[in-house]
Amino acid sequence: MKTKNILFCARHPCLYLAIMILIVSSISPISFLHAQDIPNNFPMFKYNLQRTGRVPFAGPSDSSLKWSISTAGEIWSSPVVNTEGVVYIGSTDGSLLALTQKGKVMWAFKAADEIFVTPAIGTDGTIYFGSADGRFCAVHPDGKLKWKFQTKGAIHSSPVVDEKGTVYFGSYDGKLYAIASNGKLLWSFKTEAPIMTSSPAVGRENTIYIGSWDKHLYALNPDGSLKWKMETEGKIDATPAIGNDNIYIADIHGKLYAINLDGSLKWGFDLGNRTHSSPVIDTDETTYIGSQDGNVYAIKKDGTLKWKFKTGNSITASPGIDANGVIYIGSWDGKVYAINNDGSLKWSMTIGEPLLSSPAIDSKNTLYIGCVDWKFYALGQ
Repeated sequence: MKTKNILFCARHPCLYLAIMILIVSSISPISFLHAQDIPNNFPMFKYNLQRTGRVPFAGPSDSSLKWSISTAGEIWSSPVVNTEGVVYIGSTDGSLLALTQKGKVMWAFKAADEIFVTPAIGTDGTIYFGSADGRFCAVHPDGKLKWKFQTKGAIHSSPVVDEKGTVYFGSYDGKLYAIASNGKLLWSFKTEAPIMTSSPAVGRENTIYIGSWDKHLYALNPDGSLKWKMETEGKIDATPAIGNDNIYIADIHGKLYAINLDGSLKWGFDLGNRTHSSPVIDTDETTYIGSQDGNVYAIKKDGTLKWKFKTGNSITASPGIDANGVIYIGSWDGKVYAINNDGSLKWSMTIGEPLLSSPAIDSKNTLYIGCVDWKFYALGQ
């Protein structure tokens, strides 16, 4: 029933907001180009290892609806797209769906519990994701189970797959896991509180960054040893974004941080309200992030406000940026927004119910996004 999640939200509002981010990079100009030159259309949450959120494709020029399909549950997950244009999306009924570019269901893999995370696609086409029962699954491109790994807590952290095929993700048991492509545990790192929706990012020297509810951003070496940790004012639900010389992260109290690569604070910017959205960064290192005050904020590299754009309700999803610098984001007001990089509105589309899913853009200039109305949408010409 649709009311299941509504009742859950009413009884557990803090947990609901925490999950909301959805679950659902260390770049020089050269490494940024390398980050774009990846083998899939949109293989993971915020597109690349560094979680910059910027794609090398243009998004849709207007709000035209290409198609929509009904699902068997709400969609908090964000979509990913493989090299052939197959779209994968998770649902709260526990289904991982594989869709054609025309919206036809190719197959559905049934997990044992709700899927809130954004899947990740490996270079061999394997799809990785976790579910609320603490199981992490690897699924072949034909929809058959490859392997599964059990953690001791719900998984709301979206995986990242590095160039060697190692998969990283966090769990409510407080651990960051590193799993080989064959399903073998390489190592785990224990934080002092649950890892909720913060998802790992991989930067220079294969350093892995992740936030925890213990109010710390962690930097780990590739062998799982601690490089450094930095304390924040609030718990972290957001996923880091890695720029040329900085890591960008927000805490749930509404503070955005720019952190030097040695773990020292460069600057902090107070957003207007609590924040579960994750930052994304453009080529000039302007940072974009949503807030529960309903604004999308654009913050300059020096930590000063560039502009803010007001939507009609809270924002808990994360933005995406296309090759032209247009920012796309969904809001609790039921609208998808396309915002020019000067802060002016390019277009908006009314879907009608809250959008907790973050957008994905593929090489065909199509934007994909899910909704709590039990539907999945494709926008474009």
